[in-house]
Amino acid sequence: MIYLGSDEIKYMLMMLQLTPDLRQVLEQIARSGGKVDEDQADELRDLCNDQLDLCGYDESYKLNDDGKKLESLVDKLFIG
Repeated sequence: MIYLGSDEIKYMLMMLQLTPDLRQVLEQIARSGGKVDEDQADELRDLCNDQLDLCGYDESYKLNDDGKKLESLVDKLFIG
């Protein structure tokens, strides 16, 4: 289980193309607290990686601000 802070949740709700179920989970955690389970973390990590490819780099292929946030989330959501 992975704890997500309110800023991280708000960012993911705004930036990611979430499934309705995953959106509901994040909204519930934002309201009442809680953690995401391993399957949810895997799905969120995949979505963060997809978004990183779309908007995470500048014209020199260096991480921009969104890229840094997304990369941080990818690392946090990794369950090894």
